[in-house]
Amino acid sequence: MKILKVAAAAALACAMSASSALSAGMEFKIHNKSDYVINGFYIVGSDGSLSSNWMNFELNGNESANMKFDYDGACDIVFLVAWAATDGSEIKGDPTSIDICKADNIYFDGKNATYD
Repeated sequence: MKILKVAAAAALACAMSASSALSAGMEFKIHNKSDYVINGFYIVGSDGSLSSNWMNFELNGNESANMKFDYDGACDIVFLVAWAATDGSEIKGDPTSIDICKADNIYFDGKNATYD
């Protein structure tokens, strides 16, 4: 069994950023550039707790999907991505910081998350 390290996917910081911009209703496209099935996007709270899963679908390798982020909070978030392990369990990647208000695309390559 391969151990995967996909950084990123769905956990957002609950702390407000210095700007007063809010992320409610943000839309972006998620791109799975890995060979793994992404099944989770979590926001990481300031206390390290995880939000509920923002994904209600699975994203196979080399697929993309539109997502709407309906989080009423700061644009600067921390999130993590989760993917399915071969035994059916969920593996959570490393937390990644992002300005969700500036993200049109989020890319996962099997190790890291990036955005533009």
